[in-house]
Parts: sequence; C-alpha cells; structure tokens
Amino acid sequence: MRAKVFLLIFLLFPFVSFAQNTSSRTGFVDGTVWFPEESVVLDETTKIYTAVFNGEDSTLTVNVDFLDENTFLGTKEVSIGPNKTETISIDWKVSAGSHAVFALISSAKINNKKVVLERVKTISVKFSVTKDIPGSVVKKAIDKKLSGVVEGVVGGVKGLSMEKVDSWFKENFKNSEEFREKNLEKIKNLKVKVTNSRETEKDASKALKAMNFLYFWFLSLVGFILSVTIVFYSLAVVVLYFVLGLVWRLLKKIFRRKYEE
Repeated sequence: MRAKVFLLIFLLFPFVSFAQNTSSRTGFVDGTVWFPEESVVLDETTKIYTAVFNGEDSTLTVNVDFLDENTFLGTKEVSIGPNKTETISIDWKVSAGSHAVFALISSAKINNKKVVLERVKTISVKFSVTKDIPGSVVKKAIDKKLSGVVEGVVGGVKGLSMEKVDSWFKENFKNSEEFREKNLEKIKNLKVKVTNSRETEKDASKALKAMNFLYFWFLSLVGFILSVTIVFYSLAVVVLYFVLGLVWRLLKKIFRRKYEE
C-alpha cells in the first residue's frame, strides 16, 4: 500500500508547483488604469497606462494584459528591478460605445519560477464614447422629417401680404392682453380673499399663518408680472427661448441615435 502511495506522489510531482511567498505590496499600484488626456476622442489613438511595483529582493517579470470588459486590447512583458515601480502602456484606437478598461497580470515570475501575487487586477475605468454628429447631418435629418411641414410653411409665406402679417400680430397681441388682464383681475380677487382670511384667522396656528403669508407673497409676485406689460412679455420671451432650446436638444439626441444606428 505504501509503495502505491509513493508511486502516486512520484507521478504527480512534476505537475505540482510550490508558490514562492511574495510581498502583499507586489503587483499593481492602487487605483485604475489611466490615459494621458482628460478625455478620449473617437477614432484617435491614445495610450493606456498602469504601474506595477516589485516589493521583492529579486527581479520580477510580469505579463500585463489590457482588456475592455471581455475584449483583449494588448499585452506587455516587463522586468522590474527589486523595490522599483515600472509604468507600462499600450496604444489603443478609441472606438464608439461603452467601455470598461482594466489591466490584468496574467503571469509573474521571479528567477524563472512562477509566483502568485495578490494585486493582479486594477479597478475598471468605465466611460462611453459617442459619435460627433456633424451639423449638416442633423440639418438634413430634420429637413427630411419635416419637409412636409416646411413646404407648407413656405407656401403659406409666399401667399402672405404685409396686411395679413400685421393683422396676425394685432390679433395675437389682443389675445395676449385679454389673457393678461383677465388673470390680473383674478389675482386681485384672490389677494383680497387671502387678506380677509388673515384678519379673521388671528388665532390660527403659526404654520397656517406662514402658509397664508407665502400664498399672499406668491399672488403679489404673479400680480406684479401681469400688471407690468414689459415684465410680462420679457418673461414670455425667456420661457419661449428655453422651451425652443429644449426641443432642439431633444431633436439632436433623436437624430444622433438614428445616425449611429
């Protein structure tokens, strides 16, 4: 029986390796991989950097693989002297899409003997790279989608006369003034009601008094906007500007997504 055990150990011995003890500091320096630029640009070649520290008394040889999630980007073999840090890099052509770039020590040797390290993987750097859509492409896409509307507007403009334009502006200005005056009257009536309720509810709680005060202040602000013509129309122009800007950004996102597809 003993002979069989010794024979089994003898047959398995060539495949058994005893890992050499290494310092817990040996391996990747804490942190992530990094790039030379603050931001990467689509289709341009950049470098991916990492750093490995050798905390041993002998030269350390490592194979460092660079990956983007499951995509292999490149590898480098370097030898690092005792108690030294080596910066390692590869070239990478930036592609569109979501990325999670990290480095991995696939093998490590000291004096031609394999060793096991603790710090064998960096933290992933996660980011996305999108295509820059030329303004001409966005314009063509918008023109294509809204061609029917544009043609209708152009046709309508050709049939317009200065009298019709003047009439249109006068009609809309009249409607705006009616809206402003009607709501101004409503605000005045509400302010009177709030004032009367504040006088009759002198024994009300502090919270209710505070709410009535804020409501009265809000009504006063709205009343001021409606009562001063220049303030009312200036605020309307500002609101319209932001609404149109929001619509434009949404259109750009929609057409960028379709262009990338």
